[in-house]
Amino acid sequence: MEIIPCHPRRSRYTCRRAAMMLALSVTVMIPRTALPQDEGGTPVVIDPAAGTMPEVGPEIEPGEGTARRTGPAVTPLIAPIPFKNTQLGWGLMLMGGLIHRFDADTSIKPSTAAAGGFYTENGSWGVMAMENARLAQDRWRLRLMAGHVEVRYDFYGIGQDAGNAGRSVEIQQNMNMGTVAALRRVANNVYLGGTTLYMGASVSVRDTTGHGLPPTAADISDPQLFAVGLQGEADTRNDDYWPTRGTLARLKAWFFLDALGGDRSFQRYVLFWSWFAPMRGKRLVVATNLNAAGASSDTPFWALPSVGVGRGGLRGYTQGRYRDAVMTTEQVELRYHSTGRFGATVFGGFGHIAPTFGDIFKAQVLPAGGLGVRYQLTKKYPMHMRFDYSWGRDGSLFYFSVSEAF
Repeated sequence: MEIIPCHPRRSRYTCRRAAMMLALSVTVMIPRTALPQDEGGTPVVIDPAAGTMPEVGPEIEPGEGTARRTGPAVTPLIAPIPFKNTQLGWGLMLMGGLIHRFDADTSIKPSTAAAGGFYTENGSWGVMAMENARLAQDRWRLRLMAGHVEVRYDFYGIGQDAGNAGRSVEIQQNMNMGTVAALRRVANNVYLGGTTLYMGASVSVRDTTGHGLPPTAADISDPQLFAVGLQGEADTRNDDYWPTRGTLARLKAWFFLDALGGDRSFQRYVLFWSWFAPMRGKRLVVATNLNAAGASSDTPFWALPSVGVGRGGLRGYTQGRYRDAVMTTEQVELRYHSTGRFGATVFGGFGHIAPTFGDIFKAQVLPAGGLGVRYQLTKKYPMHMRFDYSWGRDGSLFYFSVSEAF
């Protein structure tokens, strides 16, 4: 979600410029990114994780952005954000927040608090609040999130055959969620820590006219889930928005335990890795991405890994159509940027799903490819409007958003 904060100490001219940029951004945004301040500020990304399919362990990292020196003052954020989701349809999100600090060091990225809600054309809606705190000169990162969502989407079944068949059942899922994560810097640009998560879910079948098989009775129950987890991340990118070199890696592990008072026990693991390298100065860049996720037995269908969901999701596939206990996607993208504001991309990749890790090596390949056009929204920061046309084995999809796919 892109937001332009307008600090009260700014000139009237600067605030007018910010308002004009906000009006432009409203026409193109989905809930991932926020437009940076145009002068002397820090670009801030607020990821509400609300306008997407239900997912275990949503990303709550609202502090991403190119680090720049900022002052100690609190800066308010507010913006309406239209978006489109392959399952939920068109929607509108309203987000507000505050950029603030817990210590006096103005050379590091600030902390961010945010709250908001969304509504979509198919009747889905949700509200969420979060805090991304940077403490002790960013040696500690504390992340908190609480939310409630009620979403309607199509369940295609589990496994490769179910995805190929393309038959679905319409699902209504309500979810309460709260999570706390604390990460400590253990090396330069490397953080490790633990997390806890509570989820209360209610799943029901709304319509079976798509002739797909409904979820199991256990998955349509109303479970209360409690989990502990481990997280690690390393980020050496030279820029968060249009990196030309560096690596971003994240590893997450969740352990849902009935011993903590929950109704089910299972595990879920996620690995996200991206690598960027220049090929011809800063104008031509190669970007690669690897996503891998796995879940144990007795995992609810909505917590199983699926192709096309989340950051780094394989473009060209409807979210949730292909899901199973193990999922991998591999992508490569060639990015070109002109000396002005325009850019272009060509990308391709593959996805796989399987019931076990051993089966992933003989799973059916889900190929994807596409072309994209970019337009840089501000002169100062390489934040882009993204137009992507992608095709997969079941057809083609058009993507319209802000910020890169990975």
